[in-house]
Amino acid sequence: MTHTAEEIFEPSTGVEIVMNLNSLHPLAASSIIYDTAHPKKNIIVAQPLHHITPSTSFDEMHLTTLLKFGMEKKRVGIKCKPLIFHKDYLLFDNSRVGAITLEYSLPLLETNIRSAYRMPMSKNFTVKAKLIFNNHSYYSTKDFSIRDISINGLGLIIPSKLNKTSNSLTELKRHSQAVIGMLLMTPNSKNPLATIPLKIKVARINLNHSENSIFAGVKFVELTQDKEVQLNKFIHMAQLDELRRLSRLNET
Repeated sequence: MTHTAEEIFEPSTGVEIVMNLNSLHPLAASSIIYDTAHPKKNIIVAQPLHHITPSTSFDEMHLTTLLKFGMEKKRVGIKCKPLIFHKDYLLFDNSRVGAITLEYSLPLLETNIRSAYRMPMSKNFTVKAKLIFNNHSYYSTKDFSIRDISINGLGLIIPSKLNKTSNSLTELKRHSQAVIGMLLMTPNSKNPLATIPLKIKVARINLNHSENSIFAGVKFVELTQDKEVQLNKFIHMAQLDELRRLSRLNET
């Protein structure tokens, strides 16, 4: 690779912080570079929408970005680790924001996180869903919530109880199958960008997600090509929206 880290990772570059890149369930978060200190192999990035903290659990972390090679785009990255968590990092206009100083190590790596990218829900881009399991209907507005979405599947947070009554959706087990209908909602629009009905299969369950809820990672079954294109467009729009938000912070 002819490019150097100094050339690729520079201030105002949009990046992805990827945790557990080489696992079955990598997690990526959009960010932007605020500053660099390459002689020390340090890069300061914005806290992503869902903050990374000293208690965030991961086995490995990479910082990645898209790079153009002629007519082709490739994602490249470097292995890194959090060094300092800033609660009030000082920007040019004397405003203070959350940031992370990352310490990186070479070499540069070609990476692929297209299918792995999990987009956290935000105020601007949301997913409304109806899930049918064991002949019962469950709704994202009251029975469960969607933590994140990717081309491959969803992360679901399921409360253990609803109005002091046990939530029967907690009966989901690994390999359980269900049917789901999703509405992909974009900013300032009453109508969804797309409506996607399909089957899902539970890939993993965390019964100890919190004191009052469990986590279910589900994968899509038989996602058609046209629906995959719509879903990919939705995720891409959300990534750009988050990068624009971070860019505004960087410019103020």
